[in-house]
Amino acid sequence: MLGLVHFEAPIEDLVCFVEETEPEDIVNATYGKLSEGGSPRALLLAAALAVSRSTELPPLHHGGPIHPVSGLHAVERLAERISGTGAFLPVIQSVALANKHIHSPDMGSTAMARVQSSDLEQLSKEDLISGFSTALKKRIAPAAERNLVALLKVAGPGEIMEALLQVAVPRNALDDHYLLYAVYAFRALDAVGWEHAEVILRPPVRFLCRHPMLEYGEGERGRIIAEGISLYRNFSSLEDLISDGSLENEDRLVETSTEETEAIRALADRVSSIDSICDTPALVADELGRGLSLMGALEGLSVGGAQRFLRSQTGNPFDVHMHTGINARRYLLSLSGLSRRTRLLVLLSWGQGYEIRHLDRTLAWTLDSASNDTVSSADDDQDQLLNAISGGLDEQPSFDLSTLTGSIAELVAPTSVLKSAALAQRYVERGHDPTPFFDLMAEQVCHDDQSEMHAYKMQQAAYEEFYATRDELRGVHLIAAAKHAAIVARLNPRTIYPTARALIAA
Repeated sequence: MLGLVHFEAPIEDLVCFVEETEPEDIVNATYGKLSEGGSPRALLLAAALAVSRSTELPPLHHGGPIHPVSGLHAVERLAERISGTGAFLPVIQSVALANKHIHSPDMGSTAMARVQSSDLEQLSKEDLISGFSTALKKRIAPAAERNLVALLKVAGPGEIMEALLQVAVPRNALDDHYLLYAVYAFRALDAVGWEHAEVILRPPVRFLCRHPMLEYGEGERGRIIAEGISLYRNFSSLEDLISDGSLENEDRLVETSTEETEAIRALADRVSSIDSICDTPALVADELGRGLSLMGALEGLSVGGAQRFLRSQTGNPFDVHMHTGINARRYLLSLSGLSRRTRLLVLLSWGQGYEIRHLDRTLAWTLDSASNDTVSSADDDQDQLLNAISGGLDEQPSFDLSTLTGSIAELVAPTSVLKSAALAQRYVERGHDPTPFFDLMAEQVCHDDQSEMHAYKMQQAAYEEFYATRDELRGVHLIAAAKHAAIVARLNPRTIYPTARALIAA
């Protein structure tokens, strides 16, 4: 008999709190729970479970559970870097976003039914993986969900991800979120516990079982979508790069070393300056064929992607996928249970994502645009630079997104964001401690009410990429974090942050 998903107390009580509190009351109510000693992690878990069981998947990728769940890892980590009750802010933002989606008539309300999989539990793990893979490829969502529930009892995360990626990686060219949602759902579970995997992972599985959008319209957006459809249909070209270069050879290096620094720098420069980012697979395959390690190639893409972001004049707060796409791939290359072929395809596919290709048309600036000539030499002290960076964010010219008449993808950043980038560049050049800088970014990003968690994911991805990159190359991620913070700082209206900030200050 059909039953709905419920949780044991006290989780069910918190999930119902997220689902049932009126949107106009959610900020005050969430602050009340936190100020009374409520667990931030428990509230983040409740928000993820609530938005997963009580919203529909959106027609594209904005809305429903996709970004609230994908942002959980970043929110939890950012909160750890904020001192005192200020750490409540990212948690309140996360809960408020989940609540907003649940109460939106375009996304909810709905209910998640329990899955009965007892008849599958007698099957071997190999048969379950085969059934799961077949259901995903044939887009049979109920069968895929049933196999997933059974698999969670016998298979490791890497084995499940291996099956998901057989669909997610080819579809990356159509929409990066086919891959990103699955990866960041795994990272959310790493944060809140894999005992909640059934509810958190069923929506990403359904997302992958949908028929991909193969239609496109007019103009620039239509051209980018049409290009993605062509890349999707020619996915075998990535597989050919692997076979032609014998890249699946088990003797090839995985981990990088100091000996690869110049090769990584050269790859990064080529990625930064290439005319079309979707041409990077051949560059990467060539470097791997010359002996560059998998993680070395990833580092080259990471640095080159960050440089490319600095060249972009995009003012769209959602344009974070250079960083989040690389950071997701770093997670995957470190996840046990993936085949070497899958790891290679994950790496090669990065530059073909729709969200990344879209930035090709925005590369109006150079790496010298953020000139230190705009920064006073009196600002060399660490605290002075931090104050200047913070002040520069506060002084960004405001823009009310509710007045936007065209696509948000067409927003152009004002040149004032270059001052923020120049200050961050000076901070790097002077060798100042990155910790207080990233702590400042964690505090600043909590002002954001508009990016559906993208700004939070960007700041955490830039932080992780900075510390994963060798010292002589990593500064570009710190500068990129400052630049994106400046883009986001100017956006209005703000409804969540001012209320939450006032409650904390009272």
